[in-house]
Amino acid sequence: MMPKSNLLSIPLNFFASLLLISLIAAPIYFAQNFAKVAGVKSEASYIISSQVDKFPQMKLEQVGGSFKISFTKQAPSQAYLSVLIITNPTKETKTYTIIQPPTATRAFFGEDVNNLQNEVKVPPQTSVPISLISTSNQNDQNIQFTIQTQ
Repeated sequence: MMPKSNLLSIPLNFFASLLLISLIAAPIYFAQNFAKVAGVKSEASYIISSQVDKFPQMKLEQVGGSFKISFTKQAPSQAYLSVLIITNPTKETKTYTIIQPPTATRAFFGEDVNNLQNEVKVPPQTSVPISLISTSNQNDQNIQFTIQTQ
């Protein structure tokens, strides 16, 4: 026959173990279900990385999905490659379109100045550069554009 103190410790150890497991599992359970709450958007449609600091006299302003880049040209016709980099952080292929008014300065996807693409399909977890080309005679340039996701 077991002593009385050993018989009492078995249920106490069981309940202490159960309490410890619930204290560990509860935060994990709520963290997984937090993103499912109505109104919470957990995934952005794109991420923009700026490379503007690598170009002399170039400034970037961003308000939401609208971008404004100001720069001073050194030649009459000039291209700036990989000024911005757009990344698709989602789990599906996305189509991105650059929307801008017609000007002598254009933003385009990629780095091929002979193929100025304003629309590109980007696979999941992949990046594509956004470049600029200017054929204007003015030295001081401004370009404004937005990126639309389809």
